[in-house]
Amino acid sequence: MFRRSSGEYSAYIPFSGDYLIHPQPLQHPTVSVGFLKHLESFLAAHIFALLLAALATSIYAIIRAGVFSAEPLQQAPPRNNILSFLAVVLVFLIYFFMGNLAALATMHLPTSQKSSVIEIIAGLSAIVATCLFSKKWFENGLSGLGIVARNIPRGVGMGLLGFLAIAPILYFSILVTDVVSKLITHKLPPVHPALKALATDHSPISLGLLVLMVVIIAPISEELFFRGLIQSWLSQKFMIIGSNKMTTAGNPAPTPDTPWVPPSMINNPNDENPCADITATIPAAAPPPPPQWPQFPWLPRNRWIAILITAGVFAGVHYVVTPGYDEYFPVLFLLAVALGYMYERTGNIWTDITMHACFNLIPTVFILCGIKPK
Repeated sequence: MFRRSSGEYSAYIPFSGDYLIHPQPLQHPTVSVGFLKHLESFLAAHIFALLLAALATSIYAIIRAGVFSAEPLQQAPPRNNILSFLAVVLVFLIYFFMGNLAALATMHLPTSQKSSVIEIIAGLSAIVATCLFSKKWFENGLSGLGIVARNIPRGVGMGLLGFLAIAPILYFSILVTDVVSKLITHKLPPVHPALKALATDHSPISLGLLVLMVVIIAPISEELFFRGLIQSWLSQKFMIIGSNKMTTAGNPAPTPDTPWVPPSMINNPNDENPCADITATIPAAAPPPPPQWPQFPWLPRNRWIAILITAGVFAGVHYVVTPGYDEYFPVLFLLAVALGYMYERTGNIWTDITMHACFNLIPTVFILCGIKPK
């Protein structure tokens, strides 16, 4: 769940910073080296221009979607739960314990297969534990966590659209961090341990385990843990804090089920019915007015705090468990912010899983294209 980051293979995407700084001239027996270098620079420049155009389009689409406005998060459904820090630690300990048991049980396997099997077993254990505990921890059980079978098609569709919107920003960030890192350190990115193992053992079984682990198990387990548990816990915690601040300031914390009453009309000894002026104007047969979401000024801010903290934890964990890939911390942070926002806005965990899987899938395809199975 943690050792195989969604951004660990990003350095292997074609036309990265290494390509722009240290281009490798193509070899052709009948074409001059100078012409090939010129052609290579021409292609790199046009690809970079296309990336900039995609980046501008992505930013425009995000602004048009109202990501930076308060209303979407104010109207997002709450995920009421009784999560605590101990609940998060419990799931992590289950993942860690099962990972160690898997390591002992797979000592006879090749290195390339062993690491994948360990992550698959540990990730599956974390997925099962999260689903079982969520039935008790969330008010609506698994649906409160966002795991509803009927929402899979919608979640996958929104996840694909969300990934298309955020992908140019992510890959431009990869390019920038790669270029800056190489200009400072003058070193190429390290080769991932899984790739080192596949260099000597690229059998179909090893490749299949790698794809299963990176594209399926890792996105599901990480999204359930980071967004489903940590972010849901923080979001609920900060919502309670914001509600308590409104109450202590003399304003009752409004809820969608009760109309908001101005403070000047509360506890008025000269008025037996402080809501009379409001209810008098509403016909008796009329339904109650819809909830006035803008009366929750603290709601978007506290949800954004939960998103940013979870994103920092997500990127920090991958930074710690994957030595040598610290330069991709900003990329993982941006990815986690996008995932956190989509989860907070939709409450559909399948959206995040789809976006995460797409981000893992693209570099994995490039890796597999460079390997010839036996």
